[in-house]
Parts: sequence; structure tokens; C-alpha cells
Amino acid sequence: MTTRAHKRIISVFGALFMLLGILSGRAPAQTSLAVDIQGPGQAKMNLVQARPFADGGQMTPADKLQDLINKDLQFLPFLQLVPPSNIPGQIGGATADQIDFKPFSMGKIDVLVTSKWTPGGNLGNVELRAFEVYSQKVIVGKGYDSVTDAQLPDIADRFCMELMAALTGQGGFFNSQIAFVKPSSGKGTDIWTVRPTGRGLTRITHYNELGMAESPAWSFDGRSIAFTLIGSRSHYLGVWSGGGKPQVYTLPSTNVVSPRFLPNGQIAVSVRMHGKADIYLLNANHQPGRVLAGGPGINVSPSFDASGSLMAFVNDQAGNPNIYLQNVSGGSPRRITPSGYNTNPSLSPDGKLIAYTKQLGGAQKVFVHDMTTGQDTQVTSGGGSDENPSFSPDGYFIVFSSTRSGQKKLYVTTRHGTPPIMIPTGDGTAQMPCWGPLPK
Repeated sequence: MTTRAHKRIISVFGALFMLLGILSGRAPAQTSLAVDIQGPGQAKMNLVQARPFADGGQMTPADKLQDLINKDLQFLPFLQLVPPSNIPGQIGGATADQIDFKPFSMGKIDVLVTSKWTPGGNLGNVELRAFEVYSQKVIVGKGYDSVTDAQLPDIADRFCMELMAALTGQGGFFNSQIAFVKPSSGKGTDIWTVRPTGRGLTRITHYNELGMAESPAWSFDGRSIAFTLIGSRSHYLGVWSGGGKPQVYTLPSTNVVSPRFLPNGQIAVSVRMHGKADIYLLNANHQPGRVLAGGPGINVSPSFDASGSLMAFVNDQAGNPNIYLQNVSGGSPRRITPSGYNTNPSLSPDGKLIAYTKQLGGAQKVFVHDMTTGQDTQVTSGGGSDENPSFSPDGYFIVFSSTRSGQKKLYVTTRHGTPPIMIPTGDGTAQMPCWGPLPK
């Protein structure tokens, strides 16, 4: 945090936890509370955030921080937020010796969150704790001094990140970023980035009416974004590397589609050469080199796993577009989708799942293919069309664009198909999301 606040660790027991499976209702007799977010299904833990302990002058920031934490926790589908009014009695303070855990245990609460504000610089000092109700142990504890109003969203994000990491072993959701496309002036579009909670909304290109920046893709180190720039006469490859203007490269083709980074920093892109579109690995001069996917039909939309050994892509040689998988080093591709109209593949970082869109009744829906079992699971439903799924770095969440609200917006679901939550991205449409890696 770029602030005067000094973070004090009260106690963190999360590192002691082992992933023991999904819990529902009251925690059984065990030494720790944990969730296996990668396992099948998704039961919920019950969490209560107690009313803050604060002096009268600090209740306004205390309530604001509590509201920010509640909004963050709503993105975690394995948590059921229970109103504190549902639990009888009052707690006497924010520490374990001041809490009677029996009413919470009887109410089948798994996690209790407390906050305590004390006088200090700016708005004061705040201590946040999350208790496992059954063991009465602190699973996450954080303190911040001389808090300012501008710091409250960051404090909420950091606390929720620590809580998610303690419960699941993964906490990067709250400080990861998503690149996506928004309209600009005239008929142009530009690339923006945002955290999955809607904070940190940032515009990174400024083409306006001069062109359409489309199909952003993060590098695996999180330092660059590649995209297609559609000009009045041709397509170009754009590469933004943090700050300043992106570099723009002209390729020997008028069609430059869906560029994607490999883990080694190279870029693969579909370009139309020799009469049809194929996927090429670009050389050091950002020009087409080795063919990664050729043969019959058009080949577009490459996606790579974190090892760089697998590539999913779209080919239409069977009549309709379908998802294929092949080794980057070569060999014959394997068809993943047996039938239908299937596009927009996204490989999970571990290479075990492929999210993609399938056309159903004139609309697109997101499916997930499990390469171990061979099963396909529909993870979005309802009104509107859902497109461009992209896995989070932990392979648990999926971001996609949807018209279910009337115009294209970004939504987050999980590999299990939990109810989607809209990501705030400001006015106008938002589409073509790509989830970036965790910050180094």
C-alpha cells in the first residue's frame, strides 16, 4: 500500500491448514477449517461479520470497511454470509477472550470476523480478525495504523485475500487483473484492465476513432498485453508493456486474429496466409515463423497452459468450428468437442480443463471440458449470450462477457458453475476478457 499505514501481523494460522475437503454447516471435530475449491461440487461455510467495535467518531469508516469486506466476500461462492442479527446475544469485544462462541456454534457458524478501531492518526487504527468458531482460533489477523479513507478498499481486499488463502490455499483472486475491451469515442475500442472486484479500473490504450483494439491477452509474467489492432485497411499486432504507447507491428496479412502469449514470452497468432488462416509462432521480429496449427480448415483462437506444452484452438474442418488440443512441439491435434458450434477455448493453467463457448438455441453458453474424465459441464445458463471465457490463475474462477443484463458486461463464475456476479466496469459495454497472472 502506498500509504503511511503500517501493517501489523496479529496472528496468522492459515499456513498450518491442510486442505481436508469441503465443509457444510457446522465444522466437524478437526484441527482446522479448509475448503477444497478444486473438488467437485461446492458446499458453503457460514460466515458472520460482527458489528465493529469503534468509538463514535470512527463508526462511519468502520461501517464503510465492513461493507467493503462484505462486498468482497460475496465473490467467494463457498462462503454464505449470515447477518449478525441471526445470532442471539452480543460479543463483548474483538478478541477471543471477549467472545462467547457458543451462540455462533449453535447457529452453525464456521467463521466469525471481528473488527476493532482505536484512536490514531487520520481515521485511526483498525484490527481485523477471522476466527474458526469450532476451535476458537484466529485463522487470519491483521492490523493497520493511521488508516485513511482511500486505503479502506485496499485493506478490505488484503484481508479477504488472506482469508481466502487460509481457507483454500489460494488467495490471488483479489489482487489479480483482467484485461478487456471497452468502446471509445467514435467507432473505436480500447483495452482496459480491472481487478475482478471492479477496483483499479485503468485504460491502457487510447486509439479512440483511429482503430479498434481487440482480443487482449496477458503474458505469463504479467508484464505485457498483446492485442489485435484493427485499422481502416488492415489488422496489426499491438503489444503493450506497461506505461507509454504500445508497440505496433505489421504482419504480412490483412487478418491478425487472437494473439496469445506462450510462457516463454513468444506470441502465437492466427494470420491469413496462403489463402487461409493458420496459427503461427512469431519470431523475434514479430513475424510469422513456425506453423503451430495448419492443415485443413481455418485455425484460430490459440490458448496455452502454464507449462507451454499444450495448445487448445478452434478449427472448422468438420463443417462447424470445434475445439482441438495438441502438443506445442508438434503431432496430430485431438478433437475435444464432438459436435455443435464451439469457440473461444481457454486452457486452465494446469492444463486439465478447457473452458469454451457452445451455441445453444441461438445463444452462446460457457462449458468446461475435463480432460481427465472427458466430461463436458455447462457452467452458465439463463438469458443472454455468454462468450470469451478465461480462467483465473488458480484455475477456479472463470470470467466471461454476457448480454444477460441487456448489454455486454463482464461476469465471474467458477469451474463448478456458481451463480455469476457482474464485475463493475463503468459505463458502456465490456467484452473480450482475459484473466492475467498473479503479480510477482
